[in-house]
Amino acid sequence: MADEAKVVSPIHVMVDLETLGNGNDAAIAAIGAVQFSFVDLKFERKDFYITIDPRSSQRHGLKIDADTVLWWMRPELAEARQQTFLDKGAVDLPSALMGFGDWLPPKEAMAGLWGNGATFDNIILRSSYRACHMDAPWSFRVDKCFRTLNQMFPMQGHDRKGTAHNALDDARNQTDHLLAIWERVNFRMDA
Repeated sequence: MADEAKVVSPIHVMVDLETLGNGNDAAIAAIGAVQFSFVDLKFERKDFYITIDPRSSQRHGLKIDADTVLWWMRPELAEARQQTFLDKGAVDLPSALMGFGDWLPPKEAMAGLWGNGATFDNIILRSSYRACHMDAPWSFRVDKCFRTLNQMFPMQGHDRKGTAHNALDDARNQTDHLLAIWERVNFRMDA
């Protein structure tokens, strides 16, 4: 008897980085991401979160910007700062990138790698792979900009959950917001 084939839609990934700069070569402190798709008509999501020792990012040539460090010192960011920079489980940059690459779906299954800004998350992540002499584990053809879509639908509100500027909480919120926009425009992810 043959196994029944699963109905799987293309997989999208929302990624959010916490960094110590805002240029293409910014030092990464945390990666948060959410995979989302439909399997047998049921919505599935899978989370990824890792903190990175910023000294490792810097050792690989990525930049720490004083203005961004001062921004992180604002009192309202105390919880996010603690979660991001005082995590005893922080790893070196190459280990984080390998872990993220292992977690990502295969290139051929990936429909989109969404970042919050056409010149931020995806580009910084790709630059980090290059700084570590590694190939980015996704095709540039699937790079997508959540910020652009969000600005195209300003009427689509979203109730934020978790800690602002925690990479995983931000990736989850951006995913929920993206799905609400898609629902509003009747986008079929499983088509």
